[in-house]
Amino acid sequence: MSRSAILRGFIATLFAAAFCVVGLASPALAVPNFQLPFPCGQKWQLNSWAHAPALDMVKEPDQHGTEGATLVAAAGGTVDTSFWHDNGGHVVQIDHGGGYFTTYIHLQSRAVSAGDKVERGTVIGKVGRTGGESNDHPHLHFELAYDANGDGNASWGFAGSERIKPIFNGVTYGQANGMEWDNVESRNCGPVSPKGDASVYGVLSNGLLTYTSIDAATGKRTSGAEVSAVSLGFKPKAMATLNHNTLLVTEDGTGGRLYRVDVITVRDTVIFEKPVFLGTGWTHDLLAYDGSSYLFGIADGALRRYKLTADKPALADITGNTLIGNGFTLKTLTATGPSWILGTTSAGALISYKINGAASWQRYQLRDTTWQVFDQLLSPGGGVYYGHRNAEGSVHRYFDENPYDGRGDDLTGQGVVDTEGWTQVLLSANPDTVTSS
Repeated sequence: MSRSAILRGFIATLFAAAFCVVGLASPALAVPNFQLPFPCGQKWQLNSWAHAPALDMVKEPDQHGTEGATLVAAAGGTVDTSFWHDNGGHVVQIDHGGGYFTTYIHLQSRAVSAGDKVERGTVIGKVGRTGGESNDHPHLHFELAYDANGDGNASWGFAGSERIKPIFNGVTYGQANGMEWDNVESRNCGPVSPKGDASVYGVLSNGLLTYTSIDAATGKRTSGAEVSAVSLGFKPKAMATLNHNTLLVTEDGTGGRLYRVDVITVRDTVIFEKPVFLGTGWTHDLLAYDGSSYLFGIADGALRRYKLTADKPALADITGNTLIGNGFTLKTLTATGPSWILGTTSAGALISYKINGAASWQRYQLRDTTWQVFDQLLSPGGGVYYGHRNAEGSVHRYFDENPYDGRGDDLTGQGVVDTEGWTQVLLSANPDTVTSS
């Protein structure tokens, strides 16, 4: 019998008994950009055996080089635990923020300690065969977990634990027992960077609509600013971009009139249909759309969430008026991903929120000061943030390697798009048009 067959039989039997796990449905929360936990270009075989969604990994070809292979972090985060376990041997668990944890089991050695900050690709140990349940066969036992009960930890290795189906480079594994994936190549290839163009709409003080495209990687404008020949016909107060050719804009007045603006073209000039009046009562000071299904609005510190059921919504397509909570005294507001919002305060704090539902959210203060200089904040997704300074009309760019980890230490300034010339009174980016890898 081949070594691979022996490994399959022993591991399936032992883990079915000792680590019997029930897979959990993947949560809706945006998942960090996990990559295979091995250096760039290496190929590994992944097996679910009898303990899906957990995976065992051996190096290709024919497991040669598995023992002692360099192990790296699948994504950035903080080492939650690094310890010895009788069944698991040397174990490392990393907290990636947003409730996601990865656990690395049966290691030959550990290169990190609890509390260490790691980036994607940081060496965290070597693959081994330690612990009673390794059956003395070199392999990495890997688990991705989501903190479903919100206790700040992630259980692993037993029936009912919080582990979920792993995702590497956007591909899901571990869907069922007895599955095998050959020659999976690691894309854990160095620093994360943004990709794609940010589409930014704006409104000038005279009501003219503008459009600008920005290369997210370089910060260079790739088109615009293009300007419309006609105005919106009303004084705007808040704006949210739903997609490349649809905007929601509120009128600055006591009635809170809400309009939909359908854009025809942004080539050379901005041409749009006459704004469609949707309804009244939209007195929000700030609006943001998360690119998935939720529109967020803040009025007098009250944060509300609406569900959109059409790309070009009529009033009937804006449903589920949900009060999330009060006390959201933000100066600016944008959305960074599904159910995630970001804003600044007049005192200069930069704050990220994961919105779960009515009276349920997590708050993460990424910066304590200095962000009060921005009168507008916008994000096209992918961890890219743009801050507008009205004083000189400048736009500054930032990159958050993992916008869902609740940490500010991976947020860096990337310079300016322009030092002047941005005179728009409102700015909003088309969401989810930029990615990072």
